[in-house]
Amino acid sequence: MEIFLLIAILSIVQSLFGVGLLLFGTPIMLMMGHDYFHALLYLLPASAALSWSQVKDTLHVNLDGGYRKLFFIICLPSLFFGMMFAQHFDLKWEIKLFITVMLFVSFIIRSATSFREKIQEGMRKNPSSALLFMGLVHGLSNMGGSILTPLVSSLYTDKIKILAGVSFDYAFMATFQLIVLVFMQGHEFKAHYLIGSAVSLTVRYLIGKRVFSFTSEIGYQRLINTLILASAVVLGMNL
Repeated sequence: MEIFLLIAILSIVQSLFGVGLLLFGTPIMLMMGHDYFHALLYLLPASAALSWSQVKDTLHVNLDGGYRKLFFIICLPSLFFGMMFAQHFDLKWEIKLFITVMLFVSFIIRSATSFREKIQEGMRKNPSSALLFMGLVHGLSNMGGSILTPLVSSLYTDKIKILAGVSFDYAFMATFQLIVLVFMQGHEFKAHYLIGSAVSLTVRYLIGKRVFSFTSEIGYQRLINTLILASAVVLGMNL
């Protein structure tokens, strides 16, 4: 029951910012004592359902620069490689450590303006490398959102375009991860994992979409930074 409550709360965050269920849900479920791949089976359907609903709402948004094409060519293969690596080696402690480090890195990127601008400038000049690294990180730890948000923000400034880019990536990554886990790696998928999808969609349409229009950029920055730092500290204490 507590898992679905977590999904409901984080669905509000993802409804607003395009990320949340995987970025925060993964370290929180690890703190709760769940296995990494068990956490994925709960979080991926919820994240995919919510992200696809956002893709549907932003399908008319033009993401110039061939961003979607680059994503398919570069990010998905590196995501697959990262998942295979995590699956075939016993990396439970290493995954926790890596997620903790990525959370702190994400917090620094978002909090230090000058550092964030340098990172974003590098991503803007070479989005292919950023997508490659994001795929690897997401496959290994589910923490690609720590790179995804700065990446898309470096390419687009419009709030709707940023949401369109982030939700597009998350929708395909979550779906791809779920297919790999269930059909290629033989993880057992049970019907109750789909409850999270119903929860996330219900929360988005009842609460998330309404709150989105009232959320200021400053409020967003403060909220997401607080959640990232809190997750990093707590998970680090549980290593």
